Amino acid sequence: EVHEAANYLTLHVGLTPQTMGMINSESLKKMKKGVRIVNCARGELVNEADLAEAVKQAQVAGAAVDVFTEEPPKNSPLLALANVILTPHIGGSTHEAQEAVGYQIALQIKEYLKHGVFQNAVNVPSVSHDEYLVMEPYIVLAERLGAFLAQASDGNVEEISIRYSGHIAEWKTELVRNAAIKGILNQALEEKANLVNAASIADSRGLRVNEARKPKTSTGGAGSVLSILLKTATQEHIAKGAVLHGNAPRLLAIDDIDVEAPLERNLIYLRNRDVPGVIGRVGTILGEHNINIANFSLGRRNGGSVPAAGKAREAVAVVHVDGNVTDSVLAALRQVPAIEQAKAIRLF
Repeated sequence: EVHEAANYLTLHVGLTPQTMGMINSESLKKMKKGVRIVNCARGELVNEADLAEAVKQAQVAGAAVDVFTEEPPKNSPLLALANVILTPHIGGSTHEAQEAVGYQIALQIKEYLKHGVFQNAVNVPSVSHDEYLVMEPYIVLAERLGAFLAQASDGNVEEISIRYSGHIAEWKTELVRNAAIKGILNQALEEKANLVNAASIADSRGLRVNEARKPKTSTGGAGSVLSILLKTATQEHIAKGAVLHGNAPRLLAIDDIDVEAPLERNLIYLRNRDVPGVIGRVGTILGEHNINIANFSLGRRNGGSVPAAGKAREAVAVVHVDGNVTDSVLAALRQVPAIEQAKAIRLF
């Protein structure tokens, strides 16, 4: 209907498989004789040979074009036609436009340096200052949860799966996703990832990144929870975390074992059998090495069948300590018969 009714036809669409070559001999035949065409969108929208022929046959009275299939247009049949206006695609290069662009860029740089807010970036979503303030604690949570998992796991990373539950599932989550990837990749890569390039680095290394969402239901329950599943060549682990008290990133569970712990600086991650004496032995070893315990979090696997006689449940401990954890401390912890794994985790 537009083709048949228009006296002037201007193109304002993006280039997709559906729009490529949309102005061609067939569509031109449907237009009014003497129609005028303006294309300032994408050169590939127009079959230039068909448009040139329509101009020669007076089906099209004239055309104005500043985009071409080949840039610059060296061999375009439109170049030889008197009633076709061809100009460079430089509408944004006027003095006024450049002044406005420069001013806007300065404002955006100020927002980034002052608040860490990305606006109008080509490879991350734009968020307002208010949106970023709400999102920032979860960006921190995602990075630390990813870093925790990467340091707790063995083997080369093959797949990362992220699940957003609660209100966070309704947000623009690209920055949260990139923070999780950043936390994981920066434990092993010499090329450091950041909130902008993390996803592209993962893609270039063939890492699969999956995302799932579970919005908050009307029945209430826990607030926003972030879950990260890390799969390596030899094992997989899942960690869940949340933001408590407004800005405190907390670990909630590891491999479906509930263990609430602060995701802060120096941690010791233990996998052990749930038997008497482990807590006391860990405390003694850390005391002997002059390491102060800031927080000691425990959890054991519940549910399922009762362990057979002589066997204990699987348990996890996350110990928040003041100061660095040396190899000698880890070696001493690994000597405890009930402890099956001991790792030092440093988050920032």
